[in-house]
Parts: sequence; C-alpha cells; structure tokens
Amino acid sequence: MRTHRIIGVLIVITGLVGASSLHERIRFQRMVRQYDPPAPIEKIMQFSPTAVTGVIAGAILGGFRGPAANLLWLKMESYWHSDRWHDCLPVMRTVTWLDPHFVEAWRILGWHVMYNMTVETTDIDRQDMYLEAGVAYLKEGIAWNPHIYDLYWELGWSYFDKMDDFENAAKWLRAATEFEHPEYIERLIAHAYEKLPDIDKALDWYDYCLKRYPRDGTAIGATLTIRERYLASWRLLEQGDFHGAEAAVKHHLAMEPDDHIGRRLLATIYERMGDMQNALDQWDLLRATYALDSGAGRKVRQLKAELGIEETVRERQERLKKEQLQRLYERHLELHGAERGLGAPHGGH
Repeated sequence: MRTHRIIGVLIVITGLVGASSLHERIRFQRMVRQYDPPAPIEKIMQFSPTAVTGVIAGAILGGFRGPAANLLWLKMESYWHSDRWHDCLPVMRTVTWLDPHFVEAWRILGWHVMYNMTVETTDIDRQDMYLEAGVAYLKEGIAWNPHIYDLYWELGWSYFDKMDDFENAAKWLRAATEFEHPEYIERLIAHAYEKLPDIDKALDWYDYCLKRYPRDGTAIGATLTIRERYLASWRLLEQGDFHGAEAAVKHHLAMEPDDHIGRRLLATIYERMGDMQNALDQWDLLRATYALDSGAGRKVRQLKAELGIEETVRERQERLKKEQLQRLYERHLELHGAERGLGAPHGGH
C-alpha cells in the first residue's frame, strides 16, 4: 500500500514537471502583467502545514501555484463536509496566497468569515473582528482582481445584508457597475440609499432602473412608496426645517409604527438636529425591534459612547449571560474536537 502511494505521488510530480514549458509561459505573462504571487513560499508553508500534503508541497516548490491551489481547495472541501469549520479558514487563506486570481476562493473566504464565524460567538467585539476581517479579505481580493464586478458585488452585498452599513454598500455596489454586471445591482443600490436613508439618491437610482426597464415592477413600487411615505419629510429636512420633518415622519409612523425605513429617517432627523438622546432612543428601538439590524446595534454603541452612557443593569446581565453561553459553547467545541481526535478547533487569518 505504501509503495503504491509513493508511486502515485511520483507520477503526479512527474506530470507537473513535464508541464514546465507551459508553466514558464504562464509565469512570463504573470510577470509582464504584474501578477507575481503575493506571498513567499515560506509564508504559505507555515500558514496551513497540516493541509499541505506531499503532492501539494511538491507542486508549490516546483512553482506550480495554480495546481497546488486547486489541490488545496479540494482539501478545504473535505474539511467543510466533515464540519471542520475552523480548519477551513487557514486553508482558504492559503489558497488565496497561492493563487490570488482565484476569485471564488476570495468570495467564499469573505463569506465564511462574515456569515459563519460570526454566528459561532455571542461576543460583540469578536463578531466585529470577524466582520472587519471579512471586509479586509474581500478588499484584498479586489486589489488582485480589479477588472471584474464579482468581488465589488460581494463586498457591497456583505455591507448591505450582514452589516446594515448602507453607505458603504452603495459605494461598493456602484463600483461593481463599472464593469459588466447583472442588472439587479442598480436596483440594490437604490434600495441601499432608501434604507440609509438618502431619499434623493434612492429616487435617482430607481429612476435609472425605470429608464432602462420601464416595466420594472420593483422600481415602480419603491418609487411610489418613497414619494408617499418619506419624500415630504425628507424635503423639509433638506431645507433645514427639522421640526417640520420630524412632524411629517411621525405622522406616518403613527399609522405604521413598524416601518423600518421611517424609523431610520426619524433617527437621522434627530442626529441632524443634534438631539443625540432622541436619536439614541430611536436607534435603540430599531435594535430591539429588528434583531437582525446589526447597524442599529452599532449606532446604539456609538451614540452611548459619545454621550458617556454606561451600560444599564439589564444590559450588563445580558452581556454576562452571553459570555457564559459563549464559554459553554467553546467548551463543547473542545470536547467535540477531542472526541474526534482533532484537538481544540482553531481559527486564523
């Protein structure tokens, strides 16, 4: 069995060496177009040593980073389907170092950190750390692949869907439209401005969608809703009539108190007025009402810090409870890993 395995490894390495002329032409093109690999071999080998088998190491040392990245990606998929989530992260990162033009690797790396890793902890600071790491990975991927829309879209969508940071969502989604892209991106830009809220820009982008596709039902409905619910208050806000804007949106909220965008508009009005306490109350109401609105939670923490407000007894109790649950969860992971002979799960960047 061992002899057969050694023979198999030698066959693979021989095949890789036999393709040297093709590799040299590819390497020349990468050098001319400034596509040199972003990380030295020593750094790659140190980052995910357990996943780098003899065949993969041979490919790397032979200069075949692309094939090595593909083999390592297969290794990552085996970890994934074995529920070894923490082991996936360093392997994904290693793949992006080996082949920085492997766009799908960047996309899944950013998604995994921002969507999967964040739900494995209840610690807000750690969640923010994972979100920042995911953003950094996607921006690095964009730097290596700046001429296609894919990663601009992925980053914009992550800001929109996961972080409720609609200003940055609109910024990166707009960047995606500089290249060939699906038509729904413009509609999402409009919706990002609507939720920000920046009503004028939202209407501009919905109008753009309608000029391209006059029967765009989503754009038609959104335009009618904005004009009916928010436009009067927004116009007064832009004119500096803060109290008039407040009264207009409150009139709407009296009829539809659960209107998420209307509540964000009222919070924005109070911030423009400099009434940070009322702004904090509105953001806190949003946070309590819409559990998935992480942007509201960040706003609450930001305004409390600005106002010098310490956590309440209830908030402290909730925080201690979450920390206790987090310790129990981490202990469960350690025991689960030990039972399978894997040791404690580990993360990495």
